[in-house]
Amino acid sequence: MGLKTVEELRSFCLELSNDQPSPGGGTASAAAGAMAASLLVMVCEITGRSKKHESSRAELMNLKSGLVVQRDELISLSLEDARAYDLVVGAVRGRKAEPGDASERECQAALKHASEVPQKTATACLRVLETAVAVAGIGTRSASSDVGVAVLLADAGFEGAAMNVKINLGDISDRPFVKAAQGKLDVQMKQAKDAVSKTLAVLAKR
Repeated sequence: MGLKTVEELRSFCLELSNDQPSPGGGTASAAAGAMAASLLVMVCEITGRSKKHESSRAELMNLKSGLVVQRDELISLSLEDARAYDLVVGAVRGRKAEPGDASERECQAALKHASEVPQKTATACLRVLETAVAVAGIGTRSASSDVGVAVLLADAGFEGAAMNVKINLGDISDRPFVKAAQGKLDVQMKQAKDAVSKTLAVLAKR
């Protein structure tokens, strides 16, 4: 019981607070999604121990397994996002130092990668949001606020990641790539909105 890793949290926040552009919003978005998944794992565990919810234990453990995967992926993406941004910075500097086709190709490749990483974050956050619908329906009522916080965090993670995807797409010259990525994101934004609405509606009835 109690928070044992407050110093690690402090270190993470201080790192976000430094005067460097990375880690930044992409890392924070992935971290928000990871925290959301972690809260839902907790709800699954607490509910699964309850005799009242014994009939739902198998489903809860299945949901938990998926959430653990999403949590771990989002933790990894928090680092990957910072590295992707650093690659863009390096490529832009290289293009300025040695203008030409080679440096432009390197810059465009870095920008594509920098759009793909937050796209992965958005996808993982969406999976967390969709899983939250099920957890809200069978989770113990006493943990309803935890599910609610998880939904808000996952939604923030999704929206933040989506914002970073759009920003990077704006500088990419490969129009088919941009169109495909934007189309995928548009579909996911609707799915995320629906998942949030469904979960909050379930929680309102608890």
